[in-house]
Amino acid sequence: MATGRGRAGTHTTLTDAARPVAEALERHGRVSRGVITAGLGARTFSIKLVPITGGLRVTVVSKGSRQDLRVYGLTTERVRTILGGPDFSHYLLNLPK
Repeated sequence: MATGRGRAGTHTTLTDAARPVAEALERHGRVSRGVITAGLGARTFSIKLVPITGGLRVTVVSKGSRQDLRVYGLTTERVRTILGGPDFSHYLLNLPK
């Protein structure tokens, strides 16, 4: 695996909503796939971006689940550019300014 890009860690499961987000971000930085929480009552798909020490936490929520992704090697502005494209127009984006 290339240093600084791709998948980090050994957790390989992704929700259907988080798969395109993780794949898009893995092309530009390093993504660690996190815990999946099921049984949520969300009405829409959404993406929330929160800066953390050393990286970013990207939370992807769908109609029945939530998955946290940890992103390394990308800035908030770069993630905003990647997720702001037409491929993610059906997601509600909650990105810091």
